[in-house]
Amino acid sequence: MTNKNKNVFITGANGFIGANLTRFLVNKNYHVSVLVRNKSNLWRLKDIIKNIKIHKADITNKEKLKKIIKKVNPNYIIHLASYGNSSNENNLKKILDVNILGLINLLQASENINYKKLIICGSSSEYGFKNKPMTETDYLLPNSYYSAAKGSATLLAQSYALEKNKSIAILRIFSAYGPFEENNRFIPTIISKALKNEEILVTKEDVKRDFIFIDDVVSAFYKTMTTKLNQGEIINIGTGKQYSNKQIVRKIEKILKLKLKFGTFPKRTWDTNNWVANNQKAKKILKWNPQNSIEQGLKKTIEWYKNN
Repeated sequence: MTNKNKNVFITGANGFIGANLTRFLVNKNYHVSVLVRNKSNLWRLKDIIKNIKIHKADITNKEKLKKIIKKVNPNYIIHLASYGNSSNENNLKKILDVNILGLINLLQASENINYKKLIICGSSSEYGFKNKPMTETDYLLPNSYYSAAKGSATLLAQSYALEKNKSIAILRIFSAYGPFEENNRFIPTIISKALKNEEILVTKEDVKRDFIFIDDVVSAFYKTMTTKLNQGEIINIGTGKQYSNKQIVRKIEKILKLKLKFGTFPKRTWDTNNWVANNQKAKKILKWNPQNSIEQGLKKTIEWYKNN
């Protein structure tokens, strides 16, 4: 029999973070219902489809969303659906529709649900360029349509939580990597090329990121589910360490023991030499610490790609 207090509703469950989190919660014996678009590719979920309940609808369809949420009546809602995080996702209207209108629809559709926690996946890109570790109280200076939309969504959710006295938390995720990540992203691309001993194009040494292994991201979501927080709490989820793209390539090269050629990948408008989390808040109030060093995370990711 399903434990009525372990009923979870996840939007964007077929994505990278969503699939890993769904898998984790299924293994924890949660009853997981997921929202995916009609034509979504469910390859990340295919081995656990029998263990989850799939609902097909677009996040921009409020009436359909409302019916689904009422039927599911979740204890926890985790909102991961987004658009615009990749350079090929550049349709401004869709960025606004999914990230802002989609969130508003979710908030209104779940207004009469007595959930324990609604967790929204924010983004470190909301901060824009900073010259020091990013802190939750920093001014937001977004430098792309996506980061502006995510920042707006965070502020809307925070205001809604305070206005409606709802238990809502926003996790600002830094550069997550690991199994099931999109093949065109940085680390999967490097691993794929390294395994084939192909030339690798890398941005200049001064481009850096706070790379966090997906298992540590998932554990942060779980800690957030089970921790009492203030309404509208914003929490950074990062390692507090940053590495240049070239350092990551060298670490992968060391694990695979391959000799690689380096080219130069064009620098993008949002690339910067400082992109790292101040994660003290997560450590203090969630009692959360990332468990995987960059070397451990890369080894696990490489093993996954070898087997898949």
